[in-house]
Amino acid sequence: MTKQTGNKNKPRKPFKGTSIFKITPIKDKTLQKYKEEAMKDLNEFFGKNWVYNTPKIFVIDDRKGIDLFEEKETEDWVVGFSFGNRAVVILNPDNISEESCHNGSSYDIAKLIKHELCHLFFRLKFGLSNFRWINEGVSLYVAGQLDKYPMPNKFDGFLDGNVKKIYQESGNAIKLIMDNYGKDKLFEFLEKQRDVKRSDNLRRVFEEVFGEPLGYEFFNRLV
Repeated sequence: MTKQTGNKNKPRKPFKGTSIFKITPIKDKTLQKYKEEAMKDLNEFFGKNWVYNTPKIFVIDDRKGIDLFEEKETEDWVVGFSFGNRAVVILNPDNISEESCHNGSSYDIAKLIKHELCHLFFRLKFGLSNFRWINEGVSLYVAGQLDKYPMPNKFDGFLDGNVKKIYQESGNAIKLIMDNYGKDKLFEFLEKQRDVKRSDNLRRVFEEVFGEPLGYEFFNRLV
């Protein structure tokens, strides 16, 4: 999950609560293993060599702490997010069941960490996309989270900003691009969409790379 800017025309009320946090190193071999394995896979996928000054993972114990860190009330499905260019924040895995809507005994923490680290690699290589389906789609695909979101029979919402559909469909959209056009074409598109802000301009970039207009018809044809 990437941090999204809200409606710029709507003033945001100050969030009441502390903004001071204490950082204490944690010796957790399992989380450290998940991070190291994810970094290895992501370096290979993105063609990077990020081995020094690597991202730090911050563990927050409860929902209240997550809300204070984010300075807003977060949805109960939020258990992790990337922060800045070198940090990932996750909810304490031991408290997933109590502090979120997920089942802590089956929730895949390794994939969560890989997903959030993927956002940082994406920014490092392509900048921050202005289109959430691109950011989330790449992370869902690369983190191997499509087991949670099977290929839809019909794509019909992720391009319009429907948050639920973004998580259900965008990772599979990236998979279809990878399967049919390969990583070089995907990366060409990701590079050219850098700094694009308008949907009509994104459609032109997409057609320039793939030879077809960006739309649900493109992805539904490939299913």
